[in-house]
Amino acid sequence: MAASFLQCRLDLACEPSAVHFARSHTQDVLQKWQMPEEVSFDAGTVVCELVTNAVRHAGQAAIPFKKDGGQPPVPQCALTLWVANTRLHIGVWDQSVKRPVPRPPSAEAESGRGLLLVAGLTEGQWGAVGTAPEGKIVWAALPLPASYRRRLALGWLSRGASEAVSA
Repeated sequence: MAASFLQCRLDLACEPSAVHFARSHTQDVLQKWQMPEEVSFDAGTVVCELVTNAVRHAGQAAIPFKKDGGQPPVPQCALTLWVANTRLHIGVWDQSVKRPVPRPPSAEAESGRGLLLVAGLTEGQWGAVGTAPEGKIVWAALPLPASYRRRLALGWLSRGASEAVSA
């Protein structure tokens, strides 16, 4: 596997506002990386779905109040974007060990289609891995067009793309 030189991480409080910040960050970084518009659009959708799931299942509502009446610590999550080989990789870490499970589609359900959408956009390239001592990373990988991969391999991306690595 080739090393990636395009990568960044954004640490977030795992609360509803994290979705907005993650999507905005993704748009900014992918613009600096000169990512094709269709990949950026799909990446924004995948980021929203994965961060929403992290907030829903590992966020503030999932952590009960302390018995002494104090406030619980604010749960954390993190978004990582990186380019490796032929794909844009998206990883969302959260503090829950519960792995995501796609639900069968239902006309009556008001939610539960996000992972099916992620699977479709990524050609089935997604999954989850546990992290020590607790938590997990849910990842997805979007295919990159051959033209972008050629530009990347030949070093044709502008200086702004490499500066976005430390974002």
